[in-house]
Amino acid sequence: MAKIGATIRNIITAVFKGELLLRLHVDKYFVHIIYLFVLILAAVWISLKVDTTLTKVEKNKKVIHELEIYHAEMTSELVELGRLSTVEAHLQELGSDVAMPEKPAVAVKRK
Repeated sequence: MAKIGATIRNIITAVFKGELLLRLHVDKYFVHIIYLFVLILAAVWISLKVDTTLTKVEKNKKVIHELEIYHAEMTSELVELGRLSTVEAHLQELGSDVAMPEKPAVAVKRK
């Protein structure tokens, strides 16, 4: 029992002194540990970039949907204004003398 207590005490003192990894002879794997840390850091960074990109994509999808609705409204409004009967009615409301021609246009021949 005393041996277990001494071992725990040694482990705790080694942790506080920063010697635990050296006592476990992990120093020969130090380069591998640094490499693993860099890989994990890169994975987290890429994950954050992907999340940011997907957030932008979702936001842009909403904007595109709103613009499609606006485009459809403007197209229907343009078709409504482009109808001949509507154009004539608007011209009469404005008091214009412009009307549909009664006879066909005359082509002027060049010499």
